[in-house]
Amino acid sequence: MKKRNKRRQPQRMCIVCGNKRAKAELIRLALDEKSKVCLDYRQRRRGRGCYVCQRPECLTRVKLASLERAFRRSLPQTAWNPALTMAEALQGRSIQLQEQ
Repeated sequence: MKKRNKRRQPQRMCIVCGNKRAKAELIRLALDEKSKVCLDYRQRRRGRGCYVCQRPECLTRVKLASLERAFRRSLPQTAWNPALTMAEALQGRSIQLQEQ
């Protein structure tokens, strides 16, 4: 019997496209103290979170209704700003690539 040397990566599902990927390959969305959706790059923020692919197509297609379903609560209209969040995601992604 062969032993596996690789550690198994936790899998999460993108709330937009439904693809399952390794947790490290996805961006975690979480709620801050004011019930606004924010990007959680370190994946350490408390509370319920949801995951989105790093692809621009998925980030721009996130809807408030899918976030409400993922967070299991109603959110104000101002909780999600797709344009601002997309810019933050691209900026954070470039910072992550520079660190590697």
